[in-house]
Amino acid sequence: MNILEQIRKELPWLEDKVSYDLTRGKPSSDQLDISQQYLEKINQPYHIDGVDIRNYGLPEGLPSAKALGADIMGTSAEETLALDNSSLSLMQQILSCGYFLGFDKAKLDQNSKFICPVPGYDRHFKLLENFGFEMISIPFADDGPDLQALAQVLEQEANVAGIVCVPRHSNPTGHSYSDANVSEMFNLISQKKDNFMILWDNAYACHDLKPTIKQSSANEIAKNCGVWDNLFHLSSTSKITLAGSGIAFLSMSSSNINQFIDYRNSVTPGPNKMNQGLHVEYFKTISIEEQMNKLKEVILPKFELTEQYLSELQQEGLCEYKSPTGGYFFTFDSTSGKAKEIIDHCDQLGLKLLPLGSCHPNGKDSANRTIRIAPTFPDLQSLERCMQIFSKVVKYLN
Repeated sequence: MNILEQIRKELPWLEDKVSYDLTRGKPSSDQLDISQQYLEKINQPYHIDGVDIRNYGLPEGLPSAKALGADIMGTSAEETLALDNSSLSLMQQILSCGYFLGFDKAKLDQNSKFICPVPGYDRHFKLLENFGFEMISIPFADDGPDLQALAQVLEQEANVAGIVCVPRHSNPTGHSYSDANVSEMFNLISQKKDNFMILWDNAYACHDLKPTIKQSSANEIAKNCGVWDNLFHLSSTSKITLAGSGIAFLSMSSSNINQFIDYRNSVTPGPNKMNQGLHVEYFKTISIEEQMNKLKEVILPKFELTEQYLSELQQEGLCEYKSPTGGYFFTFDSTSGKAKEIIDHCDQLGLKLLPLGSCHPNGKDSANRTIRIAPTFPDLQSLERCMQIFSKVVKYLN
């Protein structure tokens, strides 16, 4: 009897031929329903901040929406833009602007290279790959990117023009960067400040599930280290309210704001101010803290369930993982270097995981170790089945 037959025998419900999916960090219906119950009670506004939000104009976003973004990111409203529904699309626009027009201190070309702490976010890597930028991997330390590795790359590599980071509850490792790590990182980068882009994707700025270190404003650290014109600080409400209909925010220096708005004016007549107005009204009915606490009630039990299984596998010496204090992901590292085999066997049993290498630039995980687990989308019963499949596959392959 082979491994698949043995697991099917032990898990008779697999005969139901139901497909399970742990590939993407999507909010569950229960999470979206929390927002829905408040949204249904709001009358759509048409005039906010003295502006007719049905019309064109305000390319920088509604003032009250900018204030909302500043509250989430720990920035000032004057340094913050409220724009489209996805921080990832804003990142693409930043790269395009840097490539075709250039910012004062961040100009990109076909020879530009980006530093990527790994494991990292697959969509970041795909975006950089689409531009043809070479990506240089560096590992993590306990409190953020490995600074010794960063210093070595900055010293030895030519044409290094940027770094991409998820500084809180990093996707997928869960790292939250310490102030000391960020300050040292920015000081190292200051040597290249005449042409360097810090893509600071603060996607999980307020997504704490357990006590998490406090972080100072990245904007203030950048100013103190002399790299304020190099920082492009992003966030959104995508996993706070509705995933496909949020507001994305961008905070940066005034010169960069002016250049970016000038670039965007050739792309769009303005952001969706109706959606921005709806979000402004939404957070008059419930605070961001209250919203996140309600989401935590849904997400935390799923994290605790996932951790039960991963902790057991770690105790048996079959994996390494770090317990995240928030965000949306776990990172499983196979101690035997059998990540691809685990992914393939799970797929044959109806459990979909991201392909091997998704958490590395150009899809290359030479150690065959890393698997990202995204537990938020399934309900608890389905997640339990996912983890039963996953756990049994790991044990039988080892």
